[in-house]
Amino acid sequence: MENSFDAIVIGGSANGSQVANVIASKGHKVAVIEEHPTTGLPEHCSGLFSYYGLERLDCMPPSDIIFNDDIYGSRIVSPNGKILTVKKPNKHAIVCDRAAFDRFLLDRAIQNGCEVFQPYRAVDATRKDGKVIVNIRNSDGDITQLTTSLLISAEGIRGEIATQLGIPEASNQRLVNAAQFYMNGLNEVDPQLVEVYQSQQWATNFFAWVIPMSDDSAKVGLGTSNKHASKELEKMISTHPVLKERCDGAEIRRKTAGRIPISGPIKRSYADNLLLTGDVAGQTKPTTGGGVILGGIAAQIAGNVASDSIKNNQFQAQHLKKYEKLWKKEIHSNLKKMQLVRNYMNRLSDNEVNQFFSRLETKGVLKDIEELGHVDNQGVLVKKFMRTLSLYPFYIKTSVKLIKSMI
Repeated sequence: MENSFDAIVIGGSANGSQVANVIASKGHKVAVIEEHPTTGLPEHCSGLFSYYGLERLDCMPPSDIIFNDDIYGSRIVSPNGKILTVKKPNKHAIVCDRAAFDRFLLDRAIQNGCEVFQPYRAVDATRKDGKVIVNIRNSDGDITQLTTSLLISAEGIRGEIATQLGIPEASNQRLVNAAQFYMNGLNEVDPQLVEVYQSQQWATNFFAWVIPMSDDSAKVGLGTSNKHASKELEKMISTHPVLKERCDGAEIRRKTAGRIPISGPIKRSYADNLLLTGDVAGQTKPTTGGGVILGGIAAQIAGNVASDSIKNNQFQAQHLKKYEKLWKKEIHSNLKKMQLVRNYMNRLSDNEVNQFFSRLETKGVLKDIEELGHVDNQGVLVKKFMRTLSLYPFYIKTSVKLIKSMI
């Protein structure tokens, strides 16, 4: 049957492509439904990835889409403009063209036999006789009907199809609005250090960033719970004491925008004939909004569980729950610790954050950050912070906010 597949993946971004690649590489018939005419556009994140994560996923991008392969650490900027530098002895991360990275991943799945419907949007999905019937619509409004025994939702923050098939919390996540500018002609950019700006005044309930592509170009962005992230970023560039100096005389080449889920993992990521992976499953880091590496780990697990289900013709929730058990064993604790940090940071005032930064510097905690800090495994550092006695006076002073964050 031409429109019948062993598995259908909704979403051709990084996580959907990872799932499809695993399933296709094992010889199964799989389709990806991608709504955008150009894979990777609009861009969904900064394209900052750790070497550890890329190597674990075996998805190191080709050199021609890498802007900067020389990231060692970060400058952390407090609300009052104080800068703390954390630098590792070895290279830690790369900066790449995120849209091209998504295309690279989807092309790899296609080479392994995956079929792509693009640009098509999944309109609805229903179960019938142990199968899932998916209606997809192209840009002309024409509807095509596909059938599968297993649907994998990698539909990002929408969660519409997952909700239709019985997981309503997939479309009920807490989000922040984000804007990012590609800028040239910046001042005093260190190409080895990402800059992170923590401030409720300029980046309410999230943070801002400068991710260097060279010594005078960078991706400058901001996440906020306020409605107009782009306007907030423009205001921050023109008024923040440090960022204003960085951007004085610089040129904005391109602007991108999106929304980032920060709720943490949802309670259930499977049902009959259904698996959820990536943003729709809350597998995005609540601290930074990054979802490619941890989401990719879950996506590859989903691909292996899907292949096993196809081989054994078992698509009931009782069998598919193996996916949730495996991905939670790998990344759930890490995500929950990051969720605690995000909840806590969002409750602290700028003055309290300034006090916290001072303690990090004066109590020798920066060394711990350099040794234990990891962009994809922040849970290790969170655990260390919670055991650092020199920080307890601050925790006690903000105990009400800390307890609310845990709840």
